[in-house]
Amino acid sequence: MAIIDKVQFDENFQYYDKETINLVIGNFIEESEERLYSIEKNISEGNFGQLAFNAHSLKSVIGNFMAPEPYEVCRKLEEMAKLKSEIDIHQVFTKLKILTSGLISELKDYLGSNK
Repeated sequence: MAIIDKVQFDENFQYYDKETINLVIGNFIEESEERLYSIEKNISEGNFGQLAFNAHSLKSVIGNFMAPEPYEVCRKLEEMAKLKSEIDIHQVFTKLKILTSGLISELKDYLGSNK
């Protein structure tokens, strides 16, 4: 199952040149490991303020790629942080890591075909 809504993705980036799109994707791929590490650290430390900030930030970036499922998981994590709810937070984070990995894979495929 595709993570990226390709029709919406193409519509979102229709006015950008290949170089800009590739740069945006490359930056996300480079930063994603650090972003996920920060979120995991926020969870382990119970730092809900930073968790809300980092989940919101990641959600915003993922939104650019028209990937509704990881976007929704980020939104849920952000909401959990705002409510200071730890119930199932590790499962939600695990799902986010899996979906982000799938998103990165699809973005790498896009980069390979967008040369």
